[in-house]
Amino acid sequence: MAITYYMLQISPLLLFTLMILSAALFGGLLAFVFRTYLRVKVLRSHNEVTGFFFTTIASFYALLLGFVIFGVWGQLNDAQNNMSMEGSSALGLYRDIKFYPDTLESKQMMNEYLDFVSNVINEEIPNMAKMKASKKTPESFNNVFYKMEHLNPKNTFQIQLVSEMFNHLNQLAMYRGLRTASIDSEIPPPMWLPIMLGALITIICAVLVDIENKKIHIALTSLLSVYIAMFLFIIVMLDHPFTGSLSINPKSYKEVLNLEHLANGSTCHSITHINK
Repeated sequence: MAITYYMLQISPLLLFTLMILSAALFGGLLAFVFRTYLRVKVLRSHNEVTGFFFTTIASFYALLLGFVIFGVWGQLNDAQNNMSMEGSSALGLYRDIKFYPDTLESKQMMNEYLDFVSNVINEEIPNMAKMKASKKTPESFNNVFYKMEHLNPKNTFQIQLVSEMFNHLNQLAMYRGLRTASIDSEIPPPMWLPIMLGALITIICAVLVDIENKKIHIALTSLLSVYIAMFLFIIVMLDHPFTGSLSINPKSYKEVLNLEHLANGSTCHSITHINK
């Protein structure tokens, strides 16, 4: 697991504060040490060249950060889209099973399906947040396939309905496969080396630019460090689609359980009304 996973276990506000303060302290301290102990007088005569190099390096580093943010943002959007399509298939399959003729086989299949939905919500998604695979959910999902294969449609309508159910189930399997495949989605650890080294080089270049006022130089270097830290914070927050405060929520799966609860509640209410 990358260090970003462990960083996401901290509340976003606290993490943002820590990163900003650490960056400001590092940049300001580096500028202070340089201006106090390592003053190079020749810098003033070469300030124009130094400024040009600083602008060039800062521009290329901004391009690198933009590329990384675009990548992790696209990764999060893809995971959200796959989850939305998976949830849509899950809801469609639930309705197909719910309105299938009331037989023993359909009741057993509904029980297996609700067990699968419950496992996704309570076991698989929480495990993905910890970057771990689920153990119960694949088995319960296979049971849904097994029960559907043993349905015995008796007329053309039921045959068409079973075909539609298989279509939704196969779609659900495809999008669930895409979701589980993204369990290890993160920026590879070697990628963090140029990101962090680029930040260090950019800050050092800012320190080397000759500014007459010492306090302003320290303040500007601290602000540059804070600015870089804000982009790094965005990268960390987007790095794991199923972990942290921006993690993807299985809303459609929860809606399936809510619909089943409402349906059972309505049935109980109707039976009570008839008895009265």
